[in-house]
Amino acid sequence: MPIRTDTTGTEKRYILDMLDVENRHILEIGCGDGRMTWQYANLAQNVTAIDVDIDELQSAISNRPADLKDTVTFSAGSAIRLPFKSGSFDHVIFAWSF
Repeated sequence: MPIRTDTTGTEKRYILDMLDVENRHILEIGCGDGRMTWQYANLAQNVTAIDVDIDELQSAISNRPADLKDTVTFSAGSAIRLPFKSGSFDHVIFAWSF
């Protein structure tokens, strides 16, 4: 899948219009390289970002901004079998994944 960039900030506006991420616990399913994660993570209390693609996760970890190291956690995982207790997150983001 080719990398898409949001040069107009449209994705960020939609995310922030639809979800109150401020000081919330967020689960992002299909985070890929973290491109979308960086658009809202600085507002969240914490973000758990999962993906099945280990190479994409490694890219996300390598490119994680220093100020988000304590906020964003990446791990391998699938939406089919989430290893989290019910109610662990305030919101779930699942976009641009297939």
